[in-house]
Amino acid sequence: MKSFNIIISVLALTLQLQAQNKKQPNVLFIAIDDMTTELGVYGNKEVISPNIDKLGKEGAVFMNAYCQQALCGPSRLSVMTGMRPETLGVYGMKKKPKIEWRDTRKGIVSIPEQFRKNGYYSAGFGKIYDDRLGLDKEYSWDQMTPGWKGMYKNEETKQLAKKDFNSRPAVEAMDVEDGKYTDGSNTNKAIKFLKNREDKSQPFFLAVGYAKPHLPFVAPKKYWDMYDRDKVSLPEITTPPEGRTEYTLSEYKEIFSYKVNNPVTEKEVKELRHGYLACVSFVDAQIGKLLKALDREGELENTIIVLWGDHGFKLGDYSEWAKATNLELDTRVPFIVKLPKGQTFVGKTEAIVELVDLMPTLCDAAGIETPDNAQGESLMPILTGKSKDVKDYAVSLYTRPKNVLGHSLRNDDWRYTEWRDTKTGEVIASELYDMTDGKIEQMNVVKEEKKVAQDLSNELKNYLDNTKRWEGPVYPANQDYIF
Repeated sequence: MKSFNIIISVLALTLQLQAQNKKQPNVLFIAIDDMTTELGVYGNKEVISPNIDKLGKEGAVFMNAYCQQALCGPSRLSVMTGMRPETLGVYGMKKKPKIEWRDTRKGIVSIPEQFRKNGYYSAGFGKIYDDRLGLDKEYSWDQMTPGWKGMYKNEETKQLAKKDFNSRPAVEAMDVEDGKYTDGSNTNKAIKFLKNREDKSQPFFLAVGYAKPHLPFVAPKKYWDMYDRDKVSLPEITTPPEGRTEYTLSEYKEIFSYKVNNPVTEKEVKELRHGYLACVSFVDAQIGKLLKALDREGELENTIIVLWGDHGFKLGDYSEWAKATNLELDTRVPFIVKLPKGQTFVGKTEAIVELVDLMPTLCDAAGIETPDNAQGESLMPILTGKSKDVKDYAVSLYTRPKNVLGHSLRNDDWRYTEWRDTKTGEVIASELYDMTDGKIEQMNVVKEEKKVAQDLSNELKNYLDNTKRWEGPVYPANQDYIF
């Protein structure tokens, strides 16, 4: 009996030591700029994205994920703080002067900051925050290499862009290796970090941000060669929604900051869509390299992987080449989560989720406390198979000049939007779209479906009444300059 007790004691001590020595799960946090859900794993048969598709098959693909604002800076700040734009009071960014968001938004804990507080080494490469709102180097990162502004590799084009910004081309296909372009270079740096990090017993939070497929559509020639331009599809719907309001589409036409015709010709549409596809395949290849490096380091099976897009983009749909609306094509985003263990749900889920849910989900998955400023819901009940959904709707917003703010509520069947005068609170326009037959708004039926509109207006009012609003000066102060 004495020998048996000794054996049990030794076994218990061994298990205790193993538990103490077991490293917390790492996090690979992949952010992609302007990427739509036009991916193989989301049902697109044209794009070549094998690595993202493979990740989706091994994890959970959220088919109905939505950003909180379809603009780079505010969307990313919302994700990184787990807070909604109206609570942060940040609706845009300026080229000059750049700001540091934390200077006026004190006491907020970011995702990487929370992981640092819990013993993680936090490293960032590429576009995670939008640098026009600040990179938060002091609090979020142990090391950070932004490097997302490099665009062209052709020397003549570089000089042209410096001389006349609006004369720069919207595409480029140089016959160079991946690392010559920014996203390839940042991937190489992230892989080097994985290989050379000093303390390999320390869990890491590794964020890698991809600048493509944001305009300009620049990628190594071999990714362009993967597609036959003659076979590149054209947008199905090129006319704006019937019954739209004056606020539905944005005055911001991103494509016209490049050298293209107005209106864009069919030949240019083909070239631009070809360029977008090439950029997606380029980024997909970089993600494949990153995952292989993670595997080589023996960390793949102990890493939480999340891939997300900051917002969508209109690729000639409605004859638009921009984001900056509350419409489906701009607010719906790719969102994939793969857990190292305990994930019983693998596949596609139709649950409506929001990017603001990222913070509580990652913290729950890693077993660390979620910061008090988080406003989203943990998606762990879905990932562990305990629930099919965690919320009934998603909410996005967008500002318009002259003190107009639009909130858009998306549930399983409808998209309902109210545009308000921010000074009086008066609803000055509204929209209702039936989303059961497709993924693009075609007709505003707010006058025909009055009961539905009223029910959703009540839901939106409840959301607004229960969502904390920023009480200080919003940024930018002049809404005419939010881009």
